[in-house]
Amino acid sequence: MLSRVMPSNVEIKAKVSDLPHFSEMAAQLSQSEGTIIRQRDTFFNCSQGRLKLRDFMNGSGQLIFYERPDTDGPKLSRYSISPTNDPQSLRTVLSDALGIKGEVRKERRLFLVGQTRVHLDTVEGLGNYMELEVVMRPEQTVEEGQQVAEDLMEQLGVSKESLVTGAYMDLLLKGQEDA
Repeated sequence: MLSRVMPSNVEIKAKVSDLPHFSEMAAQLSQSEGTIIRQRDTFFNCSQGRLKLRDFMNGSGQLIFYERPDTDGPKLSRYSISPTNDPQSLRTVLSDALGIKGEVRKERRLFLVGQTRVHLDTVEGLGNYMELEVVMRPEQTVEEGQQVAEDLMEQLGVSKESLVTGAYMDLLLKGQEDA
């Protein structure tokens, strides 16, 4: 069997309390107004990592598998992605085979700052969050990626107290348990 290195990124997620301010800072750093992307992520039961189908609500989507630790602060995420032109039928097949863990609907504003994807997300049922995804270059160490993320976090005014662990799906499921 051929082994391959999965692409990786260093990711930080945090709650955003001042949406206009964060949006303005991200726009300045990226020198753009950002791109709006509507997404519906369906998470499926799987034995390791996370498997989600991202539907862009325009007839296209991506099946994404990823693994990363549930800790706050910068963390390494390894992933693989397969594009699809029929997210609905793929959702049906995966739902029948694995069962659905849950669904996350969000409007994402994407800004690009150097090698980092800055996401400003409004998540149904959760509120406003930001994600930094430092897309790692093959020669970069995890520590270098973490430094890029921490520097950008500082430039965007994101406090360590606002950091969150886990995926939006986890936060939604936890909210249902607490209710």
